[in-house]
This record gives sequence, C-alpha cells and structure tokens, in this order.
Amino acid sequence: MASITGAKPLPFHRRLSRFVQVGWTFLRVYIGYKRIQRKKGLTAEERERRYSEQHLRNARRIYALATRMQGLLIKMCQFISSRADVAPPEYVAILSALQDQVPSRPYAAIRAEIRSQLGEDPAVVFEEFSTTPIASASLAQVHRARTHDGRDVAVKVQYPGIERVVETDLRNVGILVWILAKIERNFDFRVLFNEMKRYVPRELDFELEGRSAERVAADLAARPDVRVPEVVWEHTARRVLTLEFIDGIKISDVDRLRAAGIDTNRVAQIMTEAYCEQILVNGYFHADPHPGNLLVLPGPVVVFIDFGLSKDLTDDFRIAYARLTTSLLTQDEEEMVEAFRALGFRTRTDDPETLVALGRSFLESGGPENKPYADADVMPEVNERLARVLKSNPVTQVPPDILLIFRVIGLMSGLQKRLDSTVNIFETIGPYAQEQVAAHSRLAPGSATA
Repeated sequence: MASITGAKPLPFHRRLSRFVQVGWTFLRVYIGYKRIQRKKGLTAEERERRYSEQHLRNARRIYALATRMQGLLIKMCQFISSRADVAPPEYVAILSALQDQVPSRPYAAIRAEIRSQLGEDPAVVFEEFSTTPIASASLAQVHRARTHDGRDVAVKVQYPGIERVVETDLRNVGILVWILAKIERNFDFRVLFNEMKRYVPRELDFELEGRSAERVAADLAARPDVRVPEVVWEHTARRVLTLEFIDGIKISDVDRLRAAGIDTNRVAQIMTEAYCEQILVNGYFHADPHPGNLLVLPGPVVVFIDFGLSKDLTDDFRIAYARLTTSLLTQDEEEMVEAFRALGFRTRTDDPETLVALGRSFLESGGPENKPYADADVMPEVNERLARVLKSNPVTQVPPDILLIFRVIGLMSGLQKRLDSTVNIFETIGPYAQEQVAAHSRLAPGSATA
C-alpha cells in the first residue's frame, strides 16, 4: 500500500495493536447506541436520559483512548469538541480538554528533535528555553523561549516519530470508515476521510505552516482587530516552528473574556468578518478554527494561530462559492442549483431538487430565529427532510475543496454558540459575497465595463 504521509507505518505488531484498540472502542460505542435505539417501550424522558448517560460513557472511552494513543485520534476529538452546536454536551465537556492540553512528551525527546532540526541544543539556540510546555496538541507541543535578541517566542516542536503514527492511524481509520459505510448507509464518511488524507500530511510540514501564516497575515494586514504571530525563520525548520509569543485568552473561555471586559459578541463578529475576507475575498484561509487555535486580546483583537491546515482556492471556485452564498441569502433556487454545479456538485439524476434541498438545509439550520449557529432543536427535522431527498436522488460527487469550507463553517458555528453570539450571519456575509459576484461580473468578458 502506498504511503499517505510519505513515512513508513509502524511495525506490524504496533499497527495491529492500534487497530484493535480503536476498533474495540468503536464497537462498544456503536453497540451502546444500538441498544438504546432498539429498546422498546421507553418514554421520551427515559430515552433521553439513557442517551445522555451513553454520551458520557462514550466520551470518556474516547478520551481515554485518545490520550493513550494520541496521534490522529487527538485531532478527531478536537473536531468533535469544537462542535458545541451539534455535538452532545457530554462530548464537548469531556473532549474539550484535548484542544490544547494533550499529555506532553518528555523534554529529552523535544530537545533531541530541536537539535536534529536546528543543529544545536535549545540552550544554545535560545537565550532562555522553558523545559515545561505551555500547550500540547495532536502533532506537537509548544515551549516558551526567548531569542538572543530579546524576543519572546513560542517554539512548536513536532513529536518524534509522529509521522509514522499518523500514517498508521490514517490506514486504520480508513478501514473503520469503510466498515461503517457498509453497515450504516446513512453514515458514509468516506468522502470526508479522503479529504483528511489529503490535508493531514501537510500539517507535518512546519515550514509550509509558516508560509501560510505569513500569507494570511499579509491578506488581513489592514484589519487592526486581527493578528497573526510573526514567524521567526532563523529558528524554524520542517519540524520546528518558532513564532512571536502572544499571551491571549482562548476564544472559548467566555468567563475570562467577560472578566477582562471583552465583548464576546464583538469577538464573534470579528471572527466572522475575518473568515469572510479569507474565503470570499482572498481565497486563502485558516482551516482549523477550533478553540485552541484562536486567542483574544483586549480591544478586542482576534489572534489566529496554527496554520498547519490552510487552503488555497482558485478564483473560479471562490466566485462560484460567492454565487452560492448570494443565492442562498436571496433564496434564488435556480441560481443556487447553477452555483452548486459550478462548484462541482453532481447528483445521480439531473433533478435539481436535491441541490435545492441541500441549500435549504443551510438556511434552516439556524432555526426560525436565524441563529448564527446550528439550532439543535431544529436540526433533527432539517436532517430528516434532507435525508428523504438524498435517498431518492443522492449526491454522487462533492468537490473536495468545499469540505474544508464546510468544516470551518461547522467549527465557527460551535464557537458562535459558545460565545452566545447574536451576530446576524446574513447581514455579515451578504455584502462580501455580493461584492465578489458583482466585481466578477464587471470583469467578465462581454460585460459593459470589461
């Protein structure tokens, strides 16, 4: 089997061990929910209570598995815990600890990695280097340091051997995703998994991450309410990234934000506008806005960190997405279908109803109050209606690039709920999308101003 990350997988006995542990946890989670589904005679209250208990048990199982095995499983847990809008609160509460407090690696291993990448011991490279990490994540941990010219920096060091662990986990998860798709046709995540295979290896290249950070910083330089840490290139290599240290408050820590006198609704507004500019205007965006990757300074100023997962969109795709956005806001179903098809969506037949239903699901997800996040009270009904349409005329092709955008929208939805946001999504996104569509029309061949 060809390598996914470019690294060799772990030895067979370790690959098998990881597969068995993940598979066993997967099976226990699956059977637990199936038992509740098949239990007859439960009242709505009793069923809800049992689901809540099962959510808590499963979240603890997954947390224990992820902290024991780390690697790709940590990243998956981060995604689940970031979806406070749709994930059960039990999962959010338990798995949120993995956003930036993953069990750290011994300093000796980190020191060896820095020496292999930068050529010298941390004590030589830096004037000061804290041996205790300030954050630990799925692929790396961060240490605070000071350069010889007096700059406070954060040094992100990739875990030794993590490439082989990620390679193994991608193979194992791929098998489980395939099995799930066969036994539960409504839970076919193979398209999402294939997209994960494309992007996770990019997160292992810290020089690429540094260039991505600089590009977004340049694109948003005109915004005083957005900040990106400066890259310290002389102390950066493929597996070590040194950045300006910024001491902010995690965006999901609402109590600390309010105690600091920071308007959380304004924070939500800045975040939304910044993503509108990145996706709709600049065509290059930070694609991993989980709470551990967004900080807030008084002002407020939103700080974007960790650009390991970033995405470049072609102009054609960006404009097609802007067209889709405007058609959703104006509820122009004909334009909606054309925009979906321009993006690369295909259905089994040419009947446009599937694409219209998909568009409506976005509009309806905020509920009758048009909340800036998915309303958990209406989502079951929305999903049920969409499932009926998809069953009769399923989507057969989804453009890979749209999946990262949907992921960002989902993570932002979870953050909007945590921030108790009242941002009007339509009023915020609309002008950006409409301006891009209008500008493209003016420049298109045959237009009056071309």
